[in-house]
Formats: sequence, C-alpha cells, structure tokens
Amino acid sequence: MLPPDAPVAAPRSVRPSRALVLGFVLFSVIGTAAAQEPLSFDIPSQPLAKALYAFSATTGIEVMVDARQAAGRHAPGVKGSLPPREALSVLLSGSNLVAREFGPGTVTLAAMSPAAAPMLENQRYFADVQRAVENALCADARTSPGHYRFALKLWVGPSGEVTRAKRLDTTGNPTLDDALDVMIPRISVGRSPPSHLAQPIALIVSPSETGPITGCSADMLAPRRAANR
Repeated sequence: MLPPDAPVAAPRSVRPSRALVLGFVLFSVIGTAAAQEPLSFDIPSQPLAKALYAFSATTGIEVMVDARQAAGRHAPGVKGSLPPREALSVLLSGSNLVAREFGPGTVTLAAMSPAAAPMLENQRYFADVQRAVENALCADARTSPGHYRFALKLWVGPSGEVTRAKRLDTTGNPTLDDALDVMIPRISVGRSPPSHLAQPIALIVSPSETGPITGCSADMLAPRRAANR
C-alpha cells in the first residue's frame, strides 16, 4: 500500500519519514514520547493510514502495520489531552487491529484473535468510563481530583447512563462526600456497555503516587472489574 497521499503535516521541528519494510507500512517521526504521558491530540476522522501518520506526527512514536490490514479502514477522530496508548486505542476502535508491542518509541499493530475481541472491547469501555468519571469530577471545583481518595461502583444501563452507583468509602470530608454523592449518579458514559461486560464497574480515585497534585489527568482513575453484589 502506498503511503498516505495527503499526510498530516508534522511540526516544523520534526521531519517525518516513511518506509516499506517486508510488507509493513512504518509511520515514523523523529522524536519520542512516553506511552502514558498525556499529549494534546486533534486528529479528525479519516482513513486509518492517514490517522496513524497523524498519530506518529503528534507523538513521535513509530507505528508499524501490515499494509493489507490498514487498507480500506476508517478511524474515528481523537481530540483532547490523552496518553498516546489511549489515543491509539480510539483510532483503532472498530478496525480489528490491536497494539501487540508498545515500546518507548515504536508500536506494532496486528489483527486480534476472535477470542481476544471481547476483552479488548471491555478494556476500551473501561477507558470510556474512566474519561466520563474524570470529566464529571473536573466539572466541579469541589470534586476536582488530586487531593483525596475514594472508591466507587457503577452500573451502566443500555443508554450509557449510570443507573446505580455506590460510594464504597469516605474521603474524610463530609462536604466533599455529599458533593460526590450528587455528582456520581449523573455520570454518562455516552454509549451502551458491551453485552459481555461484567457489572458493576469498580473504580478508585486517588492522588498521584508521587504525592497530592491538583488538576485532572487520565492516570488518576483506575477502572477495575468487580463482581456483582
């Protein structure tokens, strides 16, 4: 497959290069970024090959994919501050491709096996839940994460709305607890959960491991599956 005919321009300080290696297309931009460090993305919906080139231009991460597997596929848009791994997951949604290797400066994409599809779909939904909770917390100065810890369980209905919520502990601040109790039931994920997703979904909101911080970042929330109770 030929490289994108109209690649997204990279910043002036970097020079993109492309190469065809053993049937693989390598989207490469000099310079690297940590897979978990949030970056600002503004990639519109477009053919997957062009979207991967734009991803590489933004992150400096080399993306290698079999040209036949990328051909004819379309990627959704990605906009906002996200870790590269999470942004790539959004671009690949619906493509049947997954990141097999994610090193400091390169990622290899491959078709996922049928058995792995449900697990990957669940992981992507967990990421959607994480963003929904974080956005809700960040919308109110009283609940902005970074200086407190609490755990909760969420049940999400077919419409993507939280139908039931349970705060599992206290932040130690009764006023903050009350604000959270009002906010949590109003969370909307925006899409229905996968049919095979076990609920409730358990999350822990806590300060950074390096100490209390202010502001909102994607690594403050850790979604985890939990058994129904």
